[in-house]
Amino acid sequence: MTSCPAVDARAALAFLQNSGLINMNTTLEQLVGATTTLGEISGYVLAWDKYVLVVPSVTEDAAQA
Repeated sequence: MTSCPAVDARAALAFLQNSGLINMNTTLEQLVGATTTLGEISGYVLAWDKYVLVVPSVTEDAAQA
């Protein structure tokens, strides 16, 4: 097992804030709204992945049988 070097949490938070990857001014309401939207989008993406990857494979297997 390899060990990871220690990370300074304050420096990491400062980096994320300065880079614009996180916004500490986001309200809980905005976060919940974004999470709900992201959850719906990820559900569509998972459904699309299943359709694109699984359905053609099953169809091909059935055609070869």
